Amino acid sequence: MRINTNPNNLLRVYDGKFFEDWVLAVGDGAIKCTTFNSSTAIDWIQLPDKFLIPHTGNRIKAITDVVYEDFDNNFQDINYINTRAIVTPTNRVVSKINDYMLAKVKGEAKTYYSSDSIENDTINSSRWEEEYPTEFLNSLSFNGVPEHELQLKVSTPVILLRNLNPSIGLCNGTRIMITHLGEHVIGGNIIGGSYDRTPVAIPRIVLNITEHRWPFNLKRRQFPVRVCYAMTINKSQGQSLDIVGVYLPKPVFSHGQLYVAVSRVRSADGLHILIDNDGEVPQSYTRNIVYHETFADVHTASTSPTGK
Repeated sequence: MRINTNPNNLLRVYDGKFFEDWVLAVGDGAIKCTTFNSSTAIDWIQLPDKFLIPHTGNRIKAITDVVYEDFDNNFQDINYINTRAIVTPTNRVVSKINDYMLAKVKGEAKTYYSSDSIENDTINSSRWEEEYPTEFLNSLSFNGVPEHELQLKVSTPVILLRNLNPSIGLCNGTRIMITHLGEHVIGGNIIGGSYDRTPVAIPRIVLNITEHRWPFNLKRRQFPVRVCYAMTINKSQGQSLDIVGVYLPKPVFSHGQLYVAVSRVRSADGLHILIDNDGEVPQSYTRNIVYHETFADVHTASTSPTGK
């Protein structure tokens, strides 16, 4: 549904497959797989050369130069930002790419610090302030939660991490172009979707965080946004883009991640992939993790005469 009628989509990109057929084959795990000496998993596939970005030095620079071509002249253009993004498996790499891109944006950065505390009734200790000082709480990072230190600039795109007001488009996953950085409110315009260009205001909110690693519930008061020149593959679900950079310093690690990454783009000429394997694995190969058993009942139902 996402792939458009671009003539390049009718080119055979790999093993005789058209682009849309290749994307579906990645999702179904129907592309020929192999293994390498240190891996027992037979889930490494070769990617078409036409999608691969060659690299010899700074990998982040290599992929950002391709995806965000002529960035200095277009960083304030909401149409330019709306059409492209980099996706990668982990938040750690996302942060590196976003920091690199934020440094290229002209203008002064504003830093917002969160207020972190522990819910007193979630920890059985009267000495919790000594055991878990504020500096320690500030250092904690969680998936889907803004960092303690949030650095932003005007004209920076951010992605919303919580549902705030769906009736005006402020949903988890909404992208916003920053237009104002106040002390207590961030202003911006929604990027894409049904509410494209709608002006919105983002307040600080309290996020309640529970994670099994810690014997307490953390309360973090912060703006629920993250810079999104790059985003995790999981967070990119639902996005439709013209230019997508897939950065794989390490292979994907869960079912369907590679399919989600390559299926964000509307046409074959907009997909760019940078792989950084070790010396044992050729740079044109990456893992495609697909649990075929998850499709068994689906295929059975789709071929059943009753459809049940």
